[in-house]
Amino acid sequence: MRGFLMLLICWLTSCFAVKGQVYIKGKLTATKTTKPLHGIRIDLKRTDSSRILAYTFSDTDGNYRLLTPEKGALTLTFKAFSYYQASRNVVLDTADIEVNVQLTEGEPTIMKEVVVYGKRNALFKKDTIELDAKNYLQGNEKTVEDLLKKIPGLQVGKDGSIKIGQKEVEKVMVEGDDFFEKGYRLLTQNMSVKPVQKVQVLQRYSNNKHLKGVEHSDKVALNLTLKEDAKKEWMGYLSAAGSVAPAEFYNVHLSLMNFSKKNKYFLLGAANNNGVDAVSSINHLIQDNIPDEPGQVGTDVSTPSIIDNTPSLPNFDYQLTNFNKDKLLSVNTIFNPTPSLKIKWIGFANPTRKFFTKKEVQDYNIENIQITNTQDYSYEKQIDNYFTKWSFQYDVNSKSTLSYTGKLGSLHHTDNARLSFNGLGSTELTSKTGFLTNHHLSYTQKISENKALVSSLRWMQEQSPLHYYIDQYYYQDLFQESEIQGVEQKIKNNLQYWGFITHYLSKAKNRNVFEASISYEKEQRELVTDLLLDREDGAKLFPQGFSNHLQFTTSNITALTKYTLTGHKTELVSQLRTSMLQTSLNSHQNVSVRDNWLLSPQLVAKWMLHKKGELKANAMYQQASTKMMDIVPDYYTTGVRNFVKGLDDINLLSNLGVSASYTYGSWADKFYTQLTIGKSRYFDYIGTHSIMAPNYNLSQAMIFKDRETSFYNVQLNYYLKALNGNLKLNGGTNSSNYESSVEGVGVRNIHSRTTQLSLEFRSAWKYWANIHGGKSFQFASFNAETATRLLNRNAFLHLFFSIHKNTKANLKNDIYYIGNIHSKGQAAYYFSDLSISHQLSKTKISFDITCKNIFNTNQFTNATLTDTYSLVTTYRLLPRYLMIGINYNF
Repeated sequence: MRGFLMLLICWLTSCFAVKGQVYIKGKLTATKTTKPLHGIRIDLKRTDSSRILAYTFSDTDGNYRLLTPEKGALTLTFKAFSYYQASRNVVLDTADIEVNVQLTEGEPTIMKEVVVYGKRNALFKKDTIELDAKNYLQGNEKTVEDLLKKIPGLQVGKDGSIKIGQKEVEKVMVEGDDFFEKGYRLLTQNMSVKPVQKVQVLQRYSNNKHLKGVEHSDKVALNLTLKEDAKKEWMGYLSAAGSVAPAEFYNVHLSLMNFSKKNKYFLLGAANNNGVDAVSSINHLIQDNIPDEPGQVGTDVSTPSIIDNTPSLPNFDYQLTNFNKDKLLSVNTIFNPTPSLKIKWIGFANPTRKFFTKKEVQDYNIENIQITNTQDYSYEKQIDNYFTKWSFQYDVNSKSTLSYTGKLGSLHHTDNARLSFNGLGSTELTSKTGFLTNHHLSYTQKISENKALVSSLRWMQEQSPLHYYIDQYYYQDLFQESEIQGVEQKIKNNLQYWGFITHYLSKAKNRNVFEASISYEKEQRELVTDLLLDREDGAKLFPQGFSNHLQFTTSNITALTKYTLTGHKTELVSQLRTSMLQTSLNSHQNVSVRDNWLLSPQLVAKWMLHKKGELKANAMYQQASTKMMDIVPDYYTTGVRNFVKGLDDINLLSNLGVSASYTYGSWADKFYTQLTIGKSRYFDYIGTHSIMAPNYNLSQAMIFKDRETSFYNVQLNYYLKALNGNLKLNGGTNSSNYESSVEGVGVRNIHSRTTQLSLEFRSAWKYWANIHGGKSFQFASFNAETATRLLNRNAFLHLFFSIHKNTKANLKNDIYYIGNIHSKGQAAYYFSDLSISHQLSKTKISFDITCKNIFNTNQFTNATLTDTYSLVTTYRLLPRYLMIGINYNF
């Protein structure tokens, strides 16, 4: 029934939008020969105006066709070389008309030297592709992210990440200045699209300006250029919306911007309770994650997360499950007090409350182990994140720059959950009080036009203490203790880091690049986990084997050499990373020290087969030592019934990987495709040995041998001229053969496979309607003692209609088919959202009406497979609501 209603809504909306559109069609022939005329231009104007309303060209049979919403007296003009121009006056009402014309041959046209400027969607410069924003606007865009989604070749993920091909962009700048680096989502999801004039794609991008033309880079970045009037004054966007049925949801948003040449400001405030995640990318701001950046050190260092109750719903609209009360205040500035000094400061305050409800059914079915657990959760999460980051960049002279970045963060969260485990109720409390500070100093010296030296120093400190408590005792079979009223775990989780690196780059005249670096890093980690059983008489018991007191220290000296050999159509990159790593583990006063030499060579080859085709091959060997969380010697809990412990000692792990890819075209071409295959062998890898019981699960890390993985990926983008739209195909398969162990069963040989395939089409029509539709499949399977399989599907059709030049409508339709693990068939979930916006003429004010979750679907079930269990989770969803909003651009 819901499927029928969804189709009916689409049909009615389409009929509503089509109403009033008129086709003008006809055939063009020559007067003397009566042969069909091909390539004749037909312009449509109002009889009393010279402005062209629409135009087209005749096809090979002389036929033409124009679609227009205009009414009244209009003029058709027919133009071609060697034919006299002809015009026909027509009067349009609501009926299609046919106008056939014979053109009279005239004298040949003698043309003098003419320079023709063709209109192109993209302007290609050396390393920059410049896109005119207005060529991609369809009328329903509010933010920069909405615009970027319309550009073929740019992929905007559900998390706001932006990729070009397989590469995520480094940053999104405004007029050449960058606020947020990898946290660019905050800009793209909140900045109005109205002031944007062009989108520049910067290829072979260098984060360090002195390395441009020296380093061998395949990075990409985006730069937004603004309209002239937007560069001279403050501008902003204010929106306020509230629901009327029911009257309980609101969304308020304010952004203020000033992007002058000397100083830039981006101020943001938001509050809502309708599921919008006000700041989805704060982790990208807190953590430095810039791999393979010359002269960078300590970019992937942080304290581990031990207990995290945040729901995970891949391939689903997170907003529907997000019962929230979000608040955000963000102040971001860039000052240029002198031509040689740039100062940047950003600050966040993000107090947030989130609520979610879920029900889980977890099934273990391994030979004689048959366990089914049911869990009902109702969570309230209080998040208080306060974060600031400041930096300065000083040009000592034209060839050297000193830069500094500092960060300070206070990250708190408290979870209060009501839990029913197998029908037995309890309350679960989790509290985390986090603190971090991070300081990075860097100096770049451009020695000559083709040589540079980058040196940097980093110090950071992070504390993530956590306290966990549950007022129910589920573990009597495990601990053999009675008269217990609750269980708690106290965690101390500290990190201190020092790092230094100096990196040399030299580019020869033949374009070959040599790089060498040496670095020193030291990490000091402290982890204390104490599990306590609270007796009814007030005493506290410490069960043996469930307490960790360890200090983990690593000292690492690394030397890297890299050489890029460039030929006419070939490129060969060889790299060798050598590390001398000392690891020290102090657990309960027992000290273990290990010294290891680690070698990690890599070889990358590229070959331009032809102008648009490139073949790339990659081979690498890696050695690494186990991390702290891999060698935690005793058990700690990760929530309710799960206990985890690591290996008995420090170990060395190694793996070998090869891959190959073929790329045809570039992302800006009408046709672009990339095929990739790869295979890896892990000579030593960390698996698990599990002890399973109805009320608990003990998981211990173990070393296994010879795990094999392989993957296949395909990506295709094709602009269909006949349909004036972009067709996109993405697919991939990952498979693995490995081992795990289960108490009472022994070592299990497991083969896993996951496959994803999606096909979508996005139109770029300039008329009254546009569509974006597609379908995707996700398939997962595990083969051990028995085979388990799961297939999920998703289809969507998003319709956009221009009802009037000031009135737009959006209809989003999604269908999810979720595989049922316990029985045959699939559960179907239907979602539709309708929004209508109207811009008041000659004002900066617009109104919108939005109806979310039209079918009032109140729950969504997600299924997950692992090699030991299947999990079916049902989430509560936000109800249907009707919201009215007002927006003001200034």
